[in-house]
Amino acid sequence: MFEFLKRLFGMSPAAAAIAPGPLEEPRALQVSNPGFEAAVGARPDDATAWQVYSDWLIDQGESWGEVIAAAQQGKPDTRRQAAVERGLLGGLEGKVSWRGGVIDHLELHASFDSFEKKVLMHVVLERALKHPAGHFVRKLTLGLPCADSTEWHFEDLFKAIANAGPLPCLVELDLSQRAEHMDQPSWRRVGDARSLWKAAPNLKVLALQGAVGSDGGVPSMLAPIDAPRLEHLRYESGGLDRSVSLEVGAATLPALTHLELWFGQANYGANGDVVDLAGILEGAGLPALKTLGLKNSEWEGELIGAVAKSKLLPRLEVVDFSMGVMAAESATALLLHAARYQHLKRLDLSDNYFSAAEQQALKQALPNAHLGEQKAEESDDPGYRYTSVGE
Repeated sequence: MFEFLKRLFGMSPAAAAIAPGPLEEPRALQVSNPGFEAAVGARPDDATAWQVYSDWLIDQGESWGEVIAAAQQGKPDTRRQAAVERGLLGGLEGKVSWRGGVIDHLELHASFDSFEKKVLMHVVLERALKHPAGHFVRKLTLGLPCADSTEWHFEDLFKAIANAGPLPCLVELDLSQRAEHMDQPSWRRVGDARSLWKAAPNLKVLALQGAVGSDGGVPSMLAPIDAPRLEHLRYESGGLDRSVSLEVGAATLPALTHLELWFGQANYGANGDVVDLAGILEGAGLPALKTLGLKNSEWEGELIGAVAKSKLLPRLEVVDFSMGVMAAESATALLLHAARYQHLKRLDLSDNYFSAAEQQALKQALPNAHLGEQKAEESDDPGYRYTSVGE
C-alpha cells in the first residue's frame, strides 16, 4: 500500500492523509530532534543536512518533511506554502519569503485595526515560529506591537521567541523598524530581552530601537549577554539608558565587528556619560571589533578624548560620531587628537554643527573624515543644539 501511494501521489501515507485544502490550519511542530536541528543550524546551506532532517520528519509522520525534501530538490510546493502562510499570519500585516521549504524571512507589523480585532502580534509570532515551516526562519523583522497604554515594548515578542526556541537558523533580528501607529521614539521601550540569547544561539545581527523615556518606562535588560556568534549590534535610541553601555562593556562578544549605540537626549531619558563606556573602550571583550558608532550624543570633547586615549581605537577601522551636537569645541578636540584618528578608514562626523571653516580644518587634518550634511545653528546659545533623534 505504501509503494502504491508513493507512485499515485508522490508522497508518504502520512502526507497523503493530511494533504491540505485551500487553507492549512496552523499547527505546532509535533516532533523535535535537537541534534538534527542543530546540524541544520550549523550548516543551513547544506542540502544533505536538510535531507537527513526531512527524512527523519517523514519517519515521525510529520508531513512537512515532504515539503522540505521537495523544495531541496528544486520542486517547492508553492500551493501548500501559500496556504500555510495565510494561516500563520491570521490577519496581521506581514511578508513571508521562502527558501528550501521553510520560511527564510518573516516580517510582521502591528496596527490598531488588527489590535482591536484581537489579532495580537506575539500570538501570531509564536504560532509561526512553532510551525514546522517557521521554526527554521533565518531573519525576523518585527514592528512595534500595539498596546492599550503608553507601555510600548517588545517583551511579549521576546517571550514568544523564547517559547518557540531554540531557533537553530535565526541569524538576524530587526526590531528597529518605524511604527505608523506610534511615531514617538521616546515612547518606545525594548524591555527584557535576556531570553533572546538562549532562544537564538546562532544570532549574528541584532538591531534594536527603544528609549528610557522621560517617564522611566520599561527598562532595557540585556545582560548577561551570551551571544558568541553576534557580529553586528545596533541600538537606536533618543534616550539610551546607561545600563546598555555598561552591559555591552561587561560582555564577551568574540565575533562582534560592528557596534553602534545611539545615546539621545537627557530630556528623553539618556542618563549615561563617558564613564559608562569604559568597558567598551577597554576592548577586552570585543577582540574583533572594527566599527564603533557612538552616535546621536550630547557629549562633546569628552567623547572624542575618551576614544582617542582608549586601547580600542588602534584596532578600529571606522569610528562614527554622527548625529550629535559637535561644533567648535569638538573641532578643537578632534584637531588636538588628530594623530590618534588618522589610521581610520572612515571617521564619520556628519549631521553635527560644524561650520564651513571648521569642516575645512578637519578635512585638512583628517582626510578620512566624512562630514556630509551639517545641521544649521538656530542660536548662538549651545543649548539650542540637538541630537538628530530625541523625541
